[in-house]
Amino acid sequence: MSQKSENNLILKVNVSRALVWILTFIHIGAMLVLALAPLMWPLRIVVLALLVWSLRRTINLYALRRVPGAVEEIEIDGEREISVRFTGYATWSRCQLRSKFVHPWIMLLSLQTEGRNWPVRVVIAADAVDTEAFRRWRVALKLHTAAA
Repeated sequence: MSQKSENNLILKVNVSRALVWILTFIHIGAMLVLALAPLMWPLRIVVLALLVWSLRRTINLYALRRVPGAVEEIEIDGEREISVRFTGYATWSRCQLRSKFVHPWIMLLSLQTEGRNWPVRVVIAADAVDTEAFRRWRVALKLHTAAA
């Protein structure tokens, strides 16, 4: 990991109430579709249990950031290298940006970290971070090219 300097953009990600509502709304919509689907009751109960588990997992991972795999801080340095720090860990992990979606209200990132087989998904809502830091990150990501 590169040395921390004042040129590095560090984004501390906090709890996002808007993301809690969005994820809940999406999962309730999926539950309503499930209720209307022509499925046998045992299969319906299994899918409903999976939807409840998914709701709990996504809210804790992306909105409340309570689970160990959640990204607590993310940094981009002067050479446009990205590093993340996960909840419950003191060390930073260097990453490669795989894909990105940047919007004035939300940033969606897919990062490949060293030592992990699967990419890390990062969801950062505007209400979970400092406004100026979020704006700077959006600009930096628009200039950053994702790896092929």
